[in-house]
Amino acid sequence: MTQRRASLSSLIFYGIGNLSPAIKGNFLGAPIFYYYNNVLGLDALLVSLALAIALVIDGITDPLIGYFSDYTRTRFGRRHPYIFASIIPGALFYFLLITWQLADSQLGLFFQLLFFITLLRVSWTLYQIPREALGAEISKDYHQRTQLHGLSSLFGWVGGAGIYYATQKYFLKDSYDNFDGYQELALWGSGLILLTGSIFALGTIKDIPHLEPPKKDRPESMHAIWREIKSTLNHKSWLMLFFSGVIFAVFVGLTSGLGFYFNSFFWDWKPSDVAIFAIVDLVAAMLISGFAGPLAQRFDKKNLAVTLFILSILIGPLLLVLRLTDLHLGTQLLPANGAQYGTLWWIMMVHSLVSAAVAVLAWILVGSMTADVVEDSQTQTGRRAEGLFFAGPNLIQKSVSGIGLMIKGILLSVVGFSAEATRLEKIAAVEQLAVAIVIISVILPSLALYLFSKYEITRNRHDANLDQLGYGEGKPTP
Repeated sequence: MTQRRASLSSLIFYGIGNLSPAIKGNFLGAPIFYYYNNVLGLDALLVSLALAIALVIDGITDPLIGYFSDYTRTRFGRRHPYIFASIIPGALFYFLLITWQLADSQLGLFFQLLFFITLLRVSWTLYQIPREALGAEISKDYHQRTQLHGLSSLFGWVGGAGIYYATQKYFLKDSYDNFDGYQELALWGSGLILLTGSIFALGTIKDIPHLEPPKKDRPESMHAIWREIKSTLNHKSWLMLFFSGVIFAVFVGLTSGLGFYFNSFFWDWKPSDVAIFAIVDLVAAMLISGFAGPLAQRFDKKNLAVTLFILSILIGPLLLVLRLTDLHLGTQLLPANGAQYGTLWWIMMVHSLVSAAVAVLAWILVGSMTADVVEDSQTQTGRRAEGLFFAGPNLIQKSVSGIGLMIKGILLSVVGFSAEATRLEKIAAVEQLAVAIVIISVILPSLALYLFSKYEITRNRHDANLDQLGYGEGKPTP
């Protein structure tokens, strides 16, 4: 067997496959929490609870889909049957999550959110887990894997930033409370999810004959299945990525979805004022994605990623720190809140650009590092388990991210934010929220970074693994 480098068309179609998860993920970030809380009026604690329960259910299905897809044997390969089965339900439940209103009561809204968000997440587990596993099969080359994940990240940013820009500029316009704007988002978002997911699935069919064959002799008993899963995942470098991800998942659960709150009540922006930030971030992602491969060739992946995450910790909460210093100490470190294209607007745009560039490159490297675990484990266990390695962390990480979501709901309640409060009360509440987020933004990512630094796979070790497994120096498959 020769080491397989992917063709350019395979890289592009794989990248296109990240458009639909990015569109879905954009709504599941800031908009969904704000929409159900401040537009539909569901209490923040109940929003958090529904999203957390859905995350736990989603996390349980992830390793199951990953494990069984490793053993699936069909004429369409191991991964594609799941991908094709997910696209229409994923688009449909995205649309219904936003547009259907089955009840007006708190309990009714809670179960509506829980029902549709759970179905959406499970539908996209069938898509995203096999897709991520497919990436580790399409290319095994140490450097091209970084290019693969860089291109995937680029398309993801096109999808996420594009729908974010359209949401704020054309759908929501002058108010984050624009109900009709969210309905337009539902229509456009679901249509794009259906279109881009189908292009990816159809475009990668040609790769099926060149992918890894299905694993044989799947254990019959649950005890044997669990023993194999445990044996496979007992890998130090993967465990360091896993536990680092667990801590970071709590951080993401805590902080994701707060952008609409800060823009509206802390910085005094209208949606249309900051819509262009998404395009600025997209430009940063496009530029930095092109440098991912060359940088990974020059520097060790882990060392470069660690440096980037340190920068991210320093840069991320910087503007919140400066504004809180102004508010509490009477300084003037930042210009006053003002109109679009004022001094503060430009400062925030540059901050958004730099933050995006650092984060994009760091997560490209993490994806590539996770793929390298596959062959390192294969040399130790004799088994390839792409699906399990990419899905395995999600059970715990999504569960603890749900804990973060619950804490976020508690924080919003503790600081006094509610849909019924006056604007002045909401402003005061979000100022208190900013203090908590600054502290959290330093402590949790720092703990995650410490564990991440224990990853062990180097370029030389990966090349030795490929030689031992007989992959050699292959050429791209047409």
